[in-house]
Amino acid sequence: MLIAFPAAPVPQKIKWEIEQPGQVNRGEFTGRRRVTLLSAAPRMHATVTMPPILGEDRVLDWRAFVFECDGVANKFRLIACERDQVAEAAVVVDGAGQFGQTLKTRGWSTPGLRLKRGHFITVGEQLLVVRAPVIVDGSGRATISVKPHIRVQPGDGDAIEVRRPYAVMSMSDPKAGWEAGVGQNYAVTFDCEEAF
Repeated sequence: MLIAFPAAPVPQKIKWEIEQPGQVNRGEFTGRRRVTLLSAAPRMHATVTMPPILGEDRVLDWRAFVFECDGVANKFRLIACERDQVAEAAVVVDGAGQFGQTLKTRGWSTPGLRLKRGHFITVGEQLLVVRAPVIVDGSGRATISVKPHIRVQPGDGDAIEVRRPYAVMSMSDPKAGWEAGVGQNYAVTFDCEEAF
């Protein structure tokens, strides 16, 4: 079940990591290595640290959120950027059956450079990083090169979040909580992992 991520206060910091499973084999005589990547199996991890929360009234939503997560069972959306990347609102998938590392899109408002290498997008609840500048043509179409692979096939016309992309996450550990200090000074920190 997807639950709401509390709106305030916003995280003080989020440490993002990507886990790319792979196997390394090294030749016994030559010392050369060969790597086999599981290219469809990467997963995002994050450590979320909230600022100090002063007063019980201000920690109630966070306390309820911890319980609503039901350990590792439920999911939530964690915004992956600090501010709006672009002002777009109606970008969609252009054609069904897309897998791999490119995504055809339509619905961009103006032609030209819209996203830069390193920006994020979310499609089919998957957080993807942009691998090359996204140049929109005069008809409002663009092909986005992404990493990792598109793992869940989006449908034609499915929405693409380009303004405030997010990752769908769940708690990494069945134990989660908060710390209460003197004077109703609360601290909330948790680890989570991609769970689209």
